[in-house]
Amino acid sequence: MPDAITIPCLPCVSLEETFPFYEMLGFEVTYRQKAPNVYGVVRRGACELHFFGLKGLEPKAGFSTCLVLVSDVEGLHQTFADAMRRALGKVPVAGLPRISRMEPGQTRFTVTDPAANS
Repeated sequence: MPDAITIPCLPCVSLEETFPFYEMLGFEVTYRQKAPNVYGVVRRGACELHFFGLKGLEPKAGFSTCLVLVSDVEGLHQTFADAMRRALGKVPVAGLPRISRMEPGQTRFTVTDPAANS
């Protein structure tokens, strides 16, 4: 399937909570739908994430995840950490939202959004 594209569709409590988090990280909101179902899309470069509203979602019990492969892992981690520090006054490594710590030489990190999507 050389022309196939996979796009994760992640649950959220609300777009009003989800979109500002991703905008803080440099994503652009490209689609927003309130009815008949809550649905939205953010994009940063070639990375596109879709979100749907899920009534009754309890973020503390969340487990949704997707992998995003990038060429400059350390650089992107620094960009996201800097953005969180500017917007939140700190780099949150616990609770929601958060970003995992990254030691030099690591090849991955995790960002967890307000709905507990990682």
